[in-house]
Amino acid sequence: MTYSLSETDKTKLATEAAESFVDLYYTAINAARHTLKDFYLPSSPSGGQLLRIIYNGELLQDAKVLQERFENEMPWCHYEAQSVNAHVMNPCIDPNGSKTKKEAERNLSLLVQISGYVRLVERKDGPIRAISDNFVLVPNKEGVGAKGTGIQDQGKRWVIQSQNFRYVV
Repeated sequence: MTYSLSETDKTKLATEAAESFVDLYYTAINAARHTLKDFYLPSSPSGGQLLRIIYNGELLQDAKVLQERFENEMPWCHYEAQSVNAHVMNPCIDPNGSKTKKEAERNLSLLVQISGYVRLVERKDGPIRAISDNFVLVPNKEGVGAKGTGIQDQGKRWVIQSQNFRYVV
């Protein structure tokens, strides 16, 4: 018998996961750029690529390229998410289903949409640009090549499978 989450459970899970993820991710972009690649699903050991990053219309090879770009090419900037919208995208990643509520909560993917702004170059007087950022988040499971959440289940619970970032003009 498989366990299925209620619509209320799915909505609550998506909202809480998105809010936590957004806080961690934009804090890393603002102050810990050397950790960015850890937010993304790694390349699969078999060479298959599930990760897709589009940054201002450019398809990036992997998360390491994005991290290096932020570390080496991007000037100081501050990102601020003003609106976060989250939905369960796929309610059952593993076709074998889930036996418990906890397993069901880790057997789905989330769509997270962000609207906000970035202040470039100068902390007080730098130009402000509107941004749109869209993510597909999947559970951080060792079985898909990610690091997992560790023994205490304290690590990142979600990793990015797909991202489409865009400056809004």
